[in-house]
Amino acid sequence: MDYKLTRENFTVQDLVLNTSAEQAVELDYVLPDYCPEIFRILSCRILPSVSGRNLSGSKLSYGLSVLIRVCYVSESGEISAVEQTLSYEKTADLPSSPKNPVLHIEPTCVSKSCRVVNKRRIDVRGAVSVRLRVSSLSEAQAVSEALGGGIQLKRSVAAYPSRRLFITKRVSVVDEVEIIGTKPPLGVVLSADAYVADPEKKVLSGKLLTKGEASVSVLYIPDGGGEPEKISFELPFSQVSDVEGLDESYDIYVDAQVVGCDIRPLPKSEPARLECELKIDITCLALKFESVKLADDVFSTECEADCDRSDCSLPCMPTAISEAHRIKSVLTYSEGEIRSVITASAEACPSLEISSAPGGGSIIRGKATVTVYARNESGRPICLEAEVPFEHSLPETVCDCGVSDIRASAGSAAYNLSGTNAIEVTAEIRLRGYICGEIRKSFISDIRLDESRPVERDKACSLKLYYAEAGESPWEIAKRCKASLAAILEENEIEGERVENGGMLLIPID
Repeated sequence: MDYKLTRENFTVQDLVLNTSAEQAVELDYVLPDYCPEIFRILSCRILPSVSGRNLSGSKLSYGLSVLIRVCYVSESGEISAVEQTLSYEKTADLPSSPKNPVLHIEPTCVSKSCRVVNKRRIDVRGAVSVRLRVSSLSEAQAVSEALGGGIQLKRSVAAYPSRRLFITKRVSVVDEVEIIGTKPPLGVVLSADAYVADPEKKVLSGKLLTKGEASVSVLYIPDGGGEPEKISFELPFSQVSDVEGLDESYDIYVDAQVVGCDIRPLPKSEPARLECELKIDITCLALKFESVKLADDVFSTECEADCDRSDCSLPCMPTAISEAHRIKSVLTYSEGEIRSVITASAEACPSLEISSAPGGGSIIRGKATVTVYARNESGRPICLEAEVPFEHSLPETVCDCGVSDIRASAGSAAYNLSGTNAIEVTAEIRLRGYICGEIRKSFISDIRLDESRPVERDKACSLKLYYAEAGESPWEIAKRCKASLAAILEENEIEGERVENGGMLLIPID
């Protein structure tokens, strides 16, 4: 039996790498002579970030920068802090060389401990887990047309990315900032956080212009000692990135993430000033979509038909996520009473888990650490911490996540003394990034007709009567009756994919 199949090429998404790597963190640190001696450790932070990345063929290499910051109190009750940065070079082997790859590297501190060896020496131990995910585009082929052999095709429209561009560029911003108002000069930095909200983008023939403002918040001990102080300021930035082939025909998602915030005092400056150096990663994901009609079901009016199917994932256009979630926690001091609160803050773990919600949409799960610096009834500084898990639901319009890049950062925190030894802290968690959903589809890649199993027909009959129910599919009717779908639609003047009103249908028999 003669018949001809026409096939179309299209692009699907493959997950090339989805794994995690562990990195041990060890630091034996002796305090500089200018630092006061240690009486008690208040807090220890291990803050990892990606310092660089390179994907060459099937070899992924990346740099890991780990900032260790230890806050402590001296014998005299003075709060101080020391910090040290460790660097690591890591590699990972991919099973194949990806085409148009999208790369995500997410480091997270999973354990930490700090031990006082003596009054001038500390021993820090911890571990960082790095989540590695690489997706690739590959070509697939499916049947789109068939002629002869009585072949009937049910086709559906598939939208796929004919091109995908992905870049990550790092920009450094260094500026001097005046400490305005009555705030004292900067001494020792206890914490420094920064984030960028909704950067602007503009495409100019192969170049991407990104600009925005980074919001910086610093908690510090004044020069010469005293109670911790907080200051906040904005730093503008702009970056022009070369992206070969990029133009306005692409759907573009752009994000800017602060991966490093270094605050340095500028001594003897009038008025008091500090130097801020930010490292910002600008990520651009650009997709150009096309559509094609592909067969997902088949039968023949002349004989039995067999087919081969291919399951694939079609990536969707990224959905930008910009959400806020509030957390609440009560921290209790078990060694006495709290006389006063110095400051309260929150730190969000950047790594999140994203899963589909039972009723549609997605759920983001993460955790944040709430920290309170206070003084007890003796006037000694104390530090209270609590890890707070949270869940945030995304709307039903967000599809199942195939590739996602959502990060959490902490905003402002407010506190309230709820007892002589308890503090209630409320903080805002910002969730920003994108979900690039995927649709799982099954298409027909090949069709075979079995002439040894012909369709049985009553040669004296050229028309059948069929009683259809409202909402029934003409395709299913044609497949059940082994009749031409086009003939059924034309004979009964049916438009659309469903029979609107039930009743008798005429089924032409070839």
